Amino acid sequence: MPKSAAASEHLVVLSDADRPAVHGAMASIEGRGAQVTQRYGDRVLICSGPERALRRLDEIPAVRSVHAASTEHLPRSASAAEELGVAAWNLRRSRPFAEAKAERPRDGQAWDAPGDEPLAPDGPGMTHVTETEPAAARGIIDLDMSPYLIGSVAVGLVIVNGPTPDLQFSADERTKIVAEVQEGLGWLAGREPRASVSFSYDIRDVTIANGPDPNKSGYEQLEAHWRDPALASLGYMANILGATQHASRIRHDLATRWAYVGFFTKYPVAHFAYALKPKIVFQWPNDGWGVDNIDRVFTHETGHIFGCPDEYASSNCSCTTKFGWFREPNGNCQSCAPVFADCLMASNTWAMCAHTPIQLGWRDSNNDGTLDDTAAGLFDYRKLCSAVPLVCQLIGLSPPGPPPSPQQVAAGVAPTASGAAWPGGGVPMLLLERTLGNDELARVESAVRAEELEYLEQIEGRLRGALEQLRSYRSSIAPPKPE
Repeated sequence: MPKSAAASEHLVVLSDADRPAVHGAMASIEGRGAQVTQRYGDRVLICSGPERALRRLDEIPAVRSVHAASTEHLPRSASAAEELGVAAWNLRRSRPFAEAKAERPRDGQAWDAPGDEPLAPDGPGMTHVTETEPAAARGIIDLDMSPYLIGSVAVGLVIVNGPTPDLQFSADERTKIVAEVQEGLGWLAGREPRASVSFSYDIRDVTIANGPDPNKSGYEQLEAHWRDPALASLGYMANILGATQHASRIRHDLATRWAYVGFFTKYPVAHFAYALKPKIVFQWPNDGWGVDNIDRVFTHETGHIFGCPDEYASSNCSCTTKFGWFREPNGNCQSCAPVFADCLMASNTWAMCAHTPIQLGWRDSNNDGTLDDTAAGLFDYRKLCSAVPLVCQLIGLSPPGPPPSPQQVAAGVAPTASGAAWPGGGVPMLLLERTLGNDELARVESAVRAEELEYLEQIEGRLRGALEQLRSYRSSIAPPKPE
Protein backbone atom coordinates (compact mmCIF):
# COMPACT_ATOMS: atom_id res chain seq x y z
CA MET A 1 0.00 0.00 0.00
CA PRO A 2 1.20 3.57 -0.64
CA LYS A 3 2.45 5.74 2.15
CA SER A 4 0.17 8.40 3.52
CA ALA A 5 0.15 11.21 0.97
CA ALA A 6 0.00 13.91 3.65
CA ALA A 7 3.09 12.48 5.38
CA SER A 8 5.17 11.93 2.25
CA GLU A 9 4.25 14.74 -0.15
CA HIS A 10 4.59 18.51 -0.21
CA LEU A 11 3.51 21.03 -2.83
CA VAL A 12 6.26 23.53 -3.62
CA VAL A 13 5.58 26.80 -5.43
CA LEU A 14 8.64 28.45 -6.96
CA SER A 15 9.06 32.16 -7.44
CA ASP A 16 9.19 33.56 -10.96
CA ALA A 17 12.46 32.19 -12.31
CA ASP A 18 14.11 31.10 -15.49
CA ARG A 19 14.76 27.47 -16.42
CA PRO A 20 18.30 27.26 -14.94
CA ALA A 21 16.98 28.57 -11.60
CA VAL A 22 14.15 26.00 -11.70
CA HIS A 23 16.67 23.21 -12.35
CA GLY A 24 18.79 24.56 -9.52
CA ALA A 25 15.86 24.55 -7.11
CA MET A 26 14.94 20.99 -8.08
CA ALA A 27 18.54 19.89 -7.57
CA SER A 28 18.57 21.56 -4.13
CA ILE A 29 15.34 19.79 -3.16
CA GLU A 30 16.69 16.43 -4.22
CA GLY A 31 20.04 17.19 -2.58
CA ARG A 32 18.16 17.25 0.73
CA GLY A 33 16.93 13.71 0.18
CA ALA A 34 13.50 14.50 -1.30
CA GLN A 35 12.29 13.55 -4.78
CA VAL A 36 10.57 15.88 -7.24
CA THR A 37 7.96 13.45 -8.55
CA GLN A 38 5.73 15.84 -10.55
CA ARG A 39 5.98 19.26 -12.16
CA TYR A 40 3.30 21.59 -13.54
CA GLY A 41 4.66 24.39 -15.66
CA ASP A 42 7.99 25.50 -14.24
CA ARG A 43 6.85 26.67 -10.82
CA VAL A 44 4.58 24.04 -9.25
CA LEU A 45 6.34 20.95 -7.94
CA ILE A 46 5.19 17.94 -5.94
CA CYS A 47 7.94 16.48 -3.80
CA SER A 48 7.96 13.27 -1.80
CA GLY A 49 10.28 11.76 0.75
CA PRO A 50 10.83 11.38 4.48
CA GLU A 51 9.66 14.25 6.64
CA ARG A 52 13.21 15.24 7.54
CA ALA A 53 13.96 15.81 3.83
CA LEU A 54 10.83 17.94 3.35
CA ARG A 55 11.50 20.30 6.26
CA ARG A 56 12.74 23.81 5.58
CA LEU A 57 12.39 23.60 1.80
CA ASP A 58 11.35 27.25 1.95
CA GLU A 59 14.98 28.07 2.77
CA ILE A 60 15.91 27.33 -0.86
CA PRO A 61 16.23 30.73 -2.62
CA ALA A 62 13.90 29.98 -5.56
CA VAL A 63 11.15 28.52 -3.35
CA ARG A 64 8.24 30.86 -2.74
CA SER A 65 6.06 28.63 -0.52
CA VAL A 66 5.73 25.02 0.69
CA HIS A 67 2.44 23.30 1.50
CA ALA A 68 1.53 19.99 3.13
CA ALA A 69 -2.20 20.79 3.02
CA SER A 70 -4.46 22.46 0.47
CA THR A 71 -3.59 26.00 -0.56
CA GLU A 72 -4.74 28.90 -2.69
CA HIS A 73 -1.14 30.03 -3.14
CA LEU A 74 -0.48 30.17 -6.90
CA PRO A 75 2.52 31.41 -8.87
CA ARG A 76 2.19 34.90 -10.30
CA SER A 77 0.40 34.83 -13.68
CA ALA A 78 -0.04 31.08 -13.30
CA SER A 79 -0.32 28.99 -16.45
CA ALA A 80 -3.25 26.63 -17.02
CA ALA A 81 -1.07 23.65 -16.10
CA GLU A 82 0.08 25.32 -12.88
CA GLU A 83 -3.49 26.22 -11.89
CA LEU A 84 -4.74 22.70 -12.57
CA GLY A 85 -1.80 21.18 -10.72
CA VAL A 86 -2.64 23.15 -7.59
CA ALA A 87 -6.39 22.53 -7.97
CA ALA A 88 -5.74 18.79 -8.29
CA TRP A 89 -3.49 18.88 -5.22
CA ASN A 90 -6.24 20.63 -3.23
CA LEU A 91 -8.80 18.06 -4.33
CA ARG A 92 -6.51 15.23 -3.25
CA ARG A 93 -6.19 16.89 0.16
CA SER A 94 -9.97 17.08 0.64
CA ARG A 95 -11.95 14.77 2.91
CA PRO A 96 -14.33 13.58 0.12
CA PHE A 97 -11.36 12.51 -2.01
CA ALA A 98 -9.77 10.61 0.87
CA GLU A 99 -13.07 8.91 1.69
CA ALA A 100 -13.59 7.95 -1.96
CA LYS A 101 -10.14 6.33 -2.05
CA ALA A 102 -10.74 4.50 1.21
CA GLU A 103 -13.99 3.12 -0.21
CA ARG A 104 -13.00 2.79 -3.88
CA PRO A 105 -15.22 0.30 -5.76
CA ARG A 106 -13.85 -3.18 -6.49
CA ASP A 107 -10.65 -2.58 -4.57
CA GLY A 108 -8.29 -5.52 -5.10
CA GLN A 109 -10.48 -7.16 -7.73
CA ALA A 110 -8.81 -8.78 -10.74
CA TRP A 111 -9.20 -6.70 -13.89
CA ASP A 112 -10.88 -9.67 -15.57
CA ALA A 113 -12.95 -10.95 -12.64
CA PRO A 114 -15.71 -13.28 -13.91
CA GLY A 115 -19.39 -12.58 -13.60
CA ASP A 116 -21.44 -9.44 -14.04
CA GLU A 117 -18.48 -7.12 -13.59
CA PRO A 118 -16.95 -4.26 -15.61
CA LEU A 119 -14.67 -5.06 -18.50
CA ALA A 120 -10.93 -5.21 -18.02
CA PRO A 121 -8.96 -2.19 -19.20
CA ASP A 122 -7.01 -2.67 -22.42
CA GLY A 123 -9.74 -4.20 -24.58
CA PRO A 124 -10.09 -7.33 -26.72
CA GLY A 125 -7.79 -7.49 -29.71
CA MET A 126 -5.61 -4.60 -28.55
CA THR A 127 -1.88 -5.40 -28.39
CA HIS A 128 -0.26 -2.79 -26.19
CA VAL A 129 3.25 -4.13 -25.97
CA THR A 130 4.85 -7.07 -27.77
CA GLU A 131 7.80 -9.38 -27.27
CA THR A 132 10.42 -8.04 -29.64
CA GLU A 133 14.15 -8.27 -29.97
CA PRO A 134 15.97 -4.96 -29.47
CA ALA A 135 15.74 -3.33 -32.88
CA ALA A 136 18.71 -2.01 -34.80
CA ALA A 137 18.64 1.75 -35.18
CA ARG A 138 17.02 2.91 -38.41
CA GLY A 139 17.44 6.64 -38.16
CA ILE A 140 15.36 9.23 -36.34
CA ILE A 141 12.07 7.48 -37.10
CA ASP A 142 12.96 4.64 -34.74
CA LEU A 143 13.57 6.70 -31.60
CA ASP A 144 11.33 5.37 -28.80
CA MET A 145 10.05 8.02 -26.42
CA SER A 146 9.29 5.53 -23.61
CA PRO A 147 11.70 2.57 -23.68
CA TYR A 148 12.02 2.37 -19.88
CA LEU A 149 11.02 4.43 -16.86
CA ILE A 150 14.13 6.17 -15.58
CA GLY A 151 14.42 9.94 -15.37
CA SER A 152 12.05 12.70 -16.44
CA VAL A 153 8.87 12.10 -18.43
CA ALA A 154 6.62 14.60 -20.21
CA VAL A 155 2.93 13.69 -19.96
CA GLY A 156 0.61 15.42 -22.41
CA LEU A 157 -2.96 15.34 -21.11
CA VAL A 158 -5.38 16.23 -23.93
CA ILE A 159 -9.00 16.64 -22.77
CA VAL A 160 -11.24 16.45 -25.85
CA ASN A 161 -14.66 18.14 -25.76
CA GLY A 162 -17.41 17.87 -28.36
CA PRO A 163 -20.15 20.25 -29.54
CA THR A 164 -22.89 19.02 -27.17
CA PRO A 165 -23.10 19.00 -23.35
CA ASP A 166 -22.86 15.21 -23.14
CA LEU A 167 -19.45 15.39 -24.86
CA GLN A 168 -18.06 18.22 -22.75
CA PHE A 169 -16.08 18.21 -19.50
CA SER A 170 -16.94 20.52 -16.63
CA ALA A 171 -14.27 22.38 -14.67
CA ASP A 172 -14.72 19.93 -11.78
CA GLU A 173 -14.29 16.96 -14.12
CA ARG A 174 -11.10 18.41 -15.55
CA THR A 175 -9.73 18.88 -12.05
CA LYS A 176 -10.76 15.32 -11.17
CA ILE A 177 -8.87 13.97 -14.21
CA VAL A 178 -5.69 15.81 -13.25
CA ALA A 179 -6.05 14.78 -9.58
CA GLU A 180 -6.48 11.11 -10.50
CA VAL A 181 -3.45 11.16 -12.81
CA GLN A 182 -1.50 13.03 -10.13
CA GLU A 183 -2.45 10.37 -7.57
CA GLY A 184 -1.54 7.46 -9.82
CA LEU A 185 1.70 8.72 -11.34
CA GLY A 186 2.83 10.07 -7.98
CA TRP A 187 2.50 6.54 -6.62
CA LEU A 188 4.43 5.14 -9.59
CA ALA A 189 7.25 7.70 -9.31
CA GLY A 190 7.73 6.80 -5.66
CA ARG A 191 8.15 3.06 -6.17
CA GLU A 192 11.85 3.23 -7.02
CA PRO A 193 13.70 6.34 -5.78
CA ARG A 194 16.89 5.26 -7.55
CA ALA A 195 15.10 5.70 -10.88
CA SER A 196 14.59 9.45 -10.19
CA VAL A 197 11.24 9.38 -11.99
CA SER A 198 9.66 12.80 -12.41
CA PHE A 199 6.53 13.52 -14.47
CA SER A 200 6.11 16.96 -16.07
CA TYR A 201 2.72 17.92 -17.46
CA ASP A 202 1.41 19.67 -20.55
CA ILE A 203 -2.39 19.98 -20.24
CA ARG A 204 -4.60 20.96 -23.19
CA ASP A 205 -8.38 21.41 -23.20
CA VAL A 206 -9.69 21.34 -26.78
CA THR A 207 -13.15 21.49 -28.31
CA ILE A 208 -13.99 20.02 -31.72
CA ALA A 209 -17.06 20.27 -33.93
CA ASN A 210 -17.56 16.58 -34.76
CA GLY A 211 -20.56 14.82 -33.33
CA PRO A 212 -20.53 11.03 -32.83
CA ASP A 213 -20.77 8.93 -36.00
CA PRO A 214 -22.83 5.74 -35.53
CA ASN A 215 -21.37 4.28 -38.74
CA LYS A 216 -17.87 4.05 -37.31
CA SER A 217 -16.54 1.07 -35.36
CA GLY A 218 -13.26 -0.39 -34.19
CA TYR A 219 -10.33 1.16 -32.37
CA GLU A 220 -8.89 3.32 -35.12
CA GLN A 221 -12.12 4.54 -36.76
CA LEU A 222 -13.74 5.59 -33.48
CA GLU A 223 -10.57 7.11 -32.09
CA ALA A 224 -9.62 8.97 -35.27
CA HIS A 225 -13.07 10.59 -35.42
CA TRP A 226 -12.27 12.82 -32.42
CA ARG A 227 -8.50 12.41 -32.12
CA ASP A 228 -7.59 13.77 -35.54
CA PRO A 229 -9.50 17.08 -35.31
CA ALA A 230 -8.21 17.52 -31.74
CA LEU A 231 -4.62 17.11 -32.92
CA ALA A 232 -5.23 19.41 -35.87
CA SER A 233 -6.53 22.08 -33.49
CA LEU A 234 -3.20 21.83 -31.64
CA GLY A 235 -1.28 22.34 -34.88
CA TYR A 236 -0.28 18.74 -35.62
CA MET A 237 -0.94 16.22 -38.38
CA ALA A 238 -4.57 15.04 -38.33
CA ASN A 239 -3.72 11.35 -37.88
CA ILE A 240 -1.96 9.05 -35.44
CA LEU A 241 1.39 10.60 -36.35
CA GLY A 242 0.11 13.84 -34.83
CA ALA A 243 0.14 12.15 -31.43
CA THR A 244 3.80 11.31 -31.95
CA GLN A 245 4.45 14.93 -32.96
CA HIS A 246 2.75 16.15 -29.78
CA ALA A 247 4.78 13.79 -27.59
CA SER A 248 7.98 14.92 -29.29
CA ARG A 249 7.03 18.59 -28.92
CA ILE A 250 6.28 18.45 -25.19
CA ARG A 251 9.40 16.37 -24.63
CA HIS A 252 11.40 19.24 -26.10
CA ASP A 253 9.42 22.04 -24.45
CA LEU A 254 9.50 20.49 -20.99
CA ALA A 255 13.13 19.36 -21.41
CA THR A 256 12.43 15.77 -20.38
CA ARG A 257 13.99 12.48 -21.28
CA TRP A 258 10.81 10.63 -22.33
CA ALA A 259 7.22 11.51 -23.31
CA TYR A 260 3.76 10.13 -23.97
CA VAL A 261 0.22 11.47 -24.42
CA GLY A 262 -3.00 10.70 -22.54
CA PHE A 263 -6.30 11.49 -24.30
CA PHE A 264 -9.48 11.86 -22.20
CA THR A 265 -12.80 11.89 -24.03
CA LYS A 266 -16.54 11.26 -23.71
CA TYR A 267 -16.84 10.23 -27.37
CA PRO A 268 -17.65 6.61 -28.25
CA VAL A 269 -14.53 4.43 -28.30
CA ALA A 270 -13.89 0.75 -28.96
CA HIS A 271 -12.85 0.24 -25.33
CA PHE A 272 -12.83 2.54 -22.32
CA ALA A 273 -9.06 2.43 -21.70
CA TYR A 274 -6.15 1.20 -23.78
CA ALA A 275 -2.56 2.09 -24.59
CA LEU A 276 -0.41 1.97 -27.70
CA LYS A 277 2.81 3.98 -27.82
CA PRO A 278 2.96 6.91 -27.63
CA LYS A 279 -0.56 7.42 -26.27
CA ILE A 280 -3.25 6.28 -23.87
CA VAL A 281 -6.95 6.61 -24.70
CA PHE A 282 -9.28 6.99 -21.73
CA GLN A 283 -13.06 7.34 -21.85
CA TRP A 284 -14.86 9.11 -19.00
CA PRO A 285 -16.18 7.78 -16.62
CA ASN A 286 -13.90 4.70 -16.67
CA ASP A 287 -16.59 2.09 -17.45
CA GLY A 288 -17.87 0.23 -14.36
CA TRP A 289 -14.70 0.91 -12.41
CA GLY A 290 -15.79 4.52 -11.88
CA VAL A 291 -13.94 7.81 -11.68
CA ASP A 292 -12.36 6.97 -8.32
CA ASN A 293 -10.33 4.22 -10.00
CA ILE A 294 -8.96 6.39 -12.81
CA ASP A 295 -5.69 6.64 -10.88
CA ARG A 296 -5.05 2.91 -11.01
CA VAL A 297 -6.30 2.35 -14.55
CA PHE A 298 -4.21 5.23 -15.92
CA THR A 299 -1.15 3.94 -14.07
CA HIS A 300 -1.80 0.42 -15.38
CA GLU A 301 -1.89 1.81 -18.92
CA THR A 302 1.30 3.80 -18.24
CA GLY A 303 2.87 0.45 -17.40
CA HIS A 304 2.13 -0.62 -20.99
CA ILE A 305 3.69 2.60 -22.32
CA PHE A 306 6.95 1.65 -20.59
CA GLY A 307 6.99 -2.03 -21.54
CA CYS A 308 4.87 -3.96 -19.03
CA PRO A 309 2.45 -6.67 -20.22
CA ASP A 310 -0.91 -7.64 -18.78
CA GLU A 311 -0.80 -10.37 -16.15
CA TYR A 312 -4.48 -11.29 -15.77
CA ALA A 313 -5.56 -14.65 -17.19
CA SER A 314 -7.95 -13.51 -19.92
CA SER A 315 -5.17 -11.46 -21.57
CA ASN A 316 -3.75 -14.75 -22.91
CA CYS A 317 -0.43 -14.01 -21.27
CA SER A 318 2.43 -16.49 -21.14
CA CYS A 319 5.14 -16.90 -18.52
CA THR A 320 7.83 -17.33 -21.17
CA THR A 321 7.30 -14.18 -23.23
CA LYS A 322 9.71 -11.33 -22.46
CA PHE A 323 8.97 -7.64 -22.19
CA GLY A 324 10.58 -4.29 -21.50
CA TRP A 325 14.05 -2.96 -22.22
CA PHE A 326 15.67 -5.86 -20.33
CA ARG A 327 13.34 -8.50 -21.84
CA GLU A 328 12.08 -9.73 -18.50
CA PRO A 329 9.78 -12.79 -18.69
CA ASN A 330 6.14 -12.30 -17.77
CA GLY A 331 6.66 -14.64 -14.83
CA ASN A 332 3.60 -13.40 -12.92
CA CYS A 333 1.12 -14.31 -15.66
CA GLN A 334 -1.91 -15.56 -13.74
CA SER A 335 -2.42 -18.48 -16.10
CA CYS A 336 0.95 -20.11 -15.45
CA ALA A 337 2.84 -18.50 -12.55
CA PRO A 338 3.82 -21.13 -9.95
CA VAL A 339 3.12 -18.57 -7.22
CA PHE A 340 0.98 -15.66 -8.39
CA ALA A 341 1.59 -12.30 -6.67
CA ASP A 342 -0.76 -9.35 -6.49
CA CYS A 343 0.13 -6.69 -9.06
CA LEU A 344 -1.32 -3.58 -10.70
CA MET A 345 -0.82 -5.23 -14.10
CA ALA A 346 -3.24 -7.97 -12.99
CA SER A 347 -5.75 -6.30 -10.70
CA ASN A 348 -7.10 -3.12 -9.12
CA THR A 349 -4.42 -2.77 -6.47
CA TRP A 350 -1.40 -0.70 -5.45
CA ALA A 351 1.12 -3.51 -5.64
CA MET A 352 3.90 -4.73 -7.92
CA CYS A 353 5.16 -8.23 -8.50
CA ALA A 354 8.90 -8.90 -8.80
CA HIS A 355 8.84 -8.85 -12.62
CA THR A 356 7.12 -5.50 -13.27
CA PRO A 357 9.96 -3.28 -11.95
CA ILE A 358 12.46 -5.00 -14.25
CA GLN A 359 10.08 -4.61 -17.20
CA LEU A 360 9.95 -0.90 -16.35
CA GLY A 361 13.76 -0.84 -16.50
CA TRP A 362 14.49 -0.91 -12.76
CA ARG A 363 17.31 -3.43 -12.47
CA ASP A 364 20.53 -3.38 -10.47
CA SER A 365 22.37 -6.29 -12.05
CA ASN A 366 25.62 -5.91 -10.08
CA ASN A 367 23.98 -4.96 -6.75
CA ASP A 368 25.96 -1.75 -6.47
CA GLY A 369 22.95 0.33 -5.44
CA THR A 370 22.65 2.03 -8.84
CA LEU A 371 20.15 0.98 -11.49
CA ASP A 372 21.33 -0.26 -14.85
CA ASP A 373 20.71 2.45 -17.42
CA THR A 374 21.74 1.64 -20.95
CA ALA A 375 21.01 5.00 -22.60
CA ALA A 376 22.75 7.43 -20.27
CA GLY A 377 24.12 7.42 -16.75
CA LEU A 378 22.06 8.73 -13.86
CA PHE A 379 24.15 11.82 -13.25
CA ASP A 380 23.04 15.09 -11.72
CA TYR A 381 21.90 16.65 -14.99
CA ARG A 382 20.90 19.94 -13.36
CA LYS A 383 24.46 20.52 -12.18
CA LEU A 384 25.71 19.52 -15.61
CA CYS A 385 23.25 21.90 -17.33
CA SER A 386 24.53 24.76 -15.21
CA ALA A 387 28.19 23.98 -15.94
CA VAL A 388 27.96 22.82 -19.57
CA PRO A 389 24.78 24.24 -21.16
CA LEU A 390 25.72 23.29 -24.72
CA VAL A 391 25.89 19.61 -23.85
CA CYS A 392 22.48 19.77 -22.17
CA GLN A 393 20.98 21.33 -25.27
CA LEU A 394 22.50 18.65 -27.46
CA ILE A 395 21.08 15.76 -25.43
CA GLY A 396 17.69 17.42 -24.88
CA LEU A 397 17.87 18.25 -21.17
CA SER A 398 17.19 21.94 -21.72
CA PRO A 399 15.57 24.01 -24.45
CA PRO A 400 17.67 25.75 -27.10
CA GLY A 401 19.55 28.71 -25.70
CA PRO A 402 20.07 32.22 -27.06
CA PRO A 403 22.12 32.91 -30.21
CA PRO A 404 25.78 31.89 -29.88
CA SER A 405 28.20 34.27 -28.24
CA PRO A 406 31.34 35.53 -30.04
CA GLN A 407 33.30 32.94 -28.04
CA GLN A 408 31.03 30.16 -29.32
CA VAL A 409 31.35 31.40 -32.86
CA ALA A 410 35.13 31.42 -32.49
CA ALA A 411 34.94 27.83 -31.26
CA GLY A 412 33.06 26.81 -34.38
CA VAL A 413 29.60 26.40 -32.82
CA ALA A 414 27.04 27.00 -35.53
CA PRO A 415 23.55 28.29 -34.66
CA THR A 416 20.72 25.92 -35.46
CA ALA A 417 18.67 26.93 -38.47
CA SER A 418 15.02 27.68 -37.87
CA GLY A 419 12.94 24.53 -38.02
CA ALA A 420 16.00 22.29 -38.13
CA ALA A 421 16.30 21.39 -34.45
CA TRP A 422 16.74 17.72 -33.63
CA PRO A 423 13.20 16.44 -33.16
CA GLY A 424 13.75 14.39 -29.99
CA GLY A 425 11.21 11.78 -31.02
CA GLY A 426 10.06 9.87 -34.03
CA VAL A 427 7.56 7.81 -35.91
CA PRO A 428 7.68 4.07 -35.13
CA MET A 429 9.09 2.24 -38.15
CA LEU A 430 6.60 -0.58 -37.66
CA LEU A 431 3.72 1.86 -38.14
CA LEU A 432 5.19 3.15 -41.40
CA GLU A 433 5.80 -0.37 -42.66
CA ARG A 434 2.14 -1.19 -42.01
CA THR A 435 0.74 1.90 -43.68
CA LEU A 436 3.11 2.55 -46.61
CA GLY A 437 4.05 0.48 -49.62
CA ASN A 438 7.63 -0.42 -50.44
CA ASP A 439 8.11 2.48 -52.87
CA GLU A 440 6.73 5.05 -50.44
CA LEU A 441 8.76 3.58 -47.59
CA ALA A 442 11.95 3.78 -49.67
CA ARG A 443 11.26 7.47 -50.35
CA VAL A 444 10.69 8.10 -46.65
CA GLU A 445 13.96 6.40 -45.72
CA SER A 446 15.81 8.39 -48.40
CA ALA A 447 14.38 11.65 -47.09
CA VAL A 448 15.23 10.66 -43.52
CA ARG A 449 18.85 9.94 -44.46
CA ALA A 450 19.13 13.35 -46.12
CA GLU A 451 17.61 15.02 -43.06
CA GLU A 452 19.93 13.13 -40.74
CA LEU A 453 22.95 14.34 -42.70
CA GLU A 454 21.73 17.91 -42.27
CA TYR A 455 21.34 17.38 -38.52
CA LEU A 456 24.73 15.73 -38.26
CA GLU A 457 26.47 18.59 -40.06
CA GLN A 458 24.93 21.05 -37.63
CA ILE A 459 25.68 18.91 -34.60
CA GLU A 460 29.27 18.31 -35.68
CA GLY A 461 30.01 22.02 -35.37
CA ARG A 462 28.19 22.26 -32.04
CA LEU A 463 30.05 19.26 -30.67
CA ARG A 464 33.39 20.99 -31.20
CA GLY A 465 32.31 23.79 -28.89
CA ALA A 466 30.71 21.36 -26.45
CA LEU A 467 33.95 19.37 -26.28
CA GLU A 468 35.81 22.48 -25.24
CA GLN A 469 33.22 23.12 -22.53
CA LEU A 470 33.53 19.55 -21.28
CA ARG A 471 37.31 19.75 -21.14
CA SER A 472 37.13 22.96 -19.16
CA TYR A 473 34.50 21.51 -16.80
CA ARG A 474 36.50 18.31 -16.29
CA SER A 475 39.59 20.33 -15.43
CA SER A 476 37.65 22.38 -12.90
CA ILE A 477 36.44 19.33 -10.94
CA ALA A 478 39.52 17.10 -11.30
CA PRO A 479 41.59 16.62 -8.13
CA PRO A 480 45.03 18.22 -8.24
CA LYS A 481 47.82 15.97 -9.40
CA PRO A 482 50.32 14.94 -6.71
CA GLU A 483 53.62 16.73 -6.77
